[in-house]
Amino acid sequence: MESVGQRIRDLRLEKGWTLKELAARCELSTSFLSQVERGLSSVSITSLHIICQALGMTLGEFFRQLGDGIARPNGGERTVEVMKAKDQRAVNLSEASIKYRFLSREFPERQFEIMLGEIPPGYIYPPFPHEGEEFGYVLEGQLLLTIGDETYTLGPGDSYHFAASTPHGYQAEGGAGVRILWVQTLKYFQTRDGIPTSQE
Repeated sequence: MESVGQRIRDLRLEKGWTLKELAARCELSTSFLSQVERGLSSVSITSLHIICQALGMTLGEFFRQLGDGIARPNGGERTVEVMKAKDQRAVNLSEASIKYRFLSREFPERQFEIMLGEIPPGYIYPPFPHEGEEFGYVLEGQLLLTIGDETYTLGPGDSYHFAASTPHGYQAEGGAGVRILWVQTLKYFQTRDGIPTSQE
């Protein structure tokens, strides 16, 4: 969380914004953002998504910059990217939250973000809608998946695919964690016009 908070602070200062100005753009409280920047409070992926929107970048760009220390150019003629396991960026916003490992790089006109998600025991990702589509393939553990008003228990080898505009949430069932291969369209990770209201 210290590196996440420091990166948010650096990006805010690059734009010449005060903490209050960023908070207003995110519709989050100044005190909450102050704690996040100082590494004193964890931040949900939903709130981080909104902060990235305000800063004019995608979640994927934020996580890659967090790992690289610099932005990776999006231009050029490359349409193929190979990534060794040692180069995959893993991001864990807190010990109790989902760990994301990014499996894809940037290249022009790509359409998907591909990740491994590791959901720890006891963690609940509350139902939340976003744009685009989402696909998941359960690799390990028992996943409790909620899509709209329906709840499903999925195990290794099970998969799902839905329009992400339907509120959906996750929970690891039992005492073990869950590993999922996630494929999402970039609509969730791209900057959109307008900042939605979000709870901390």
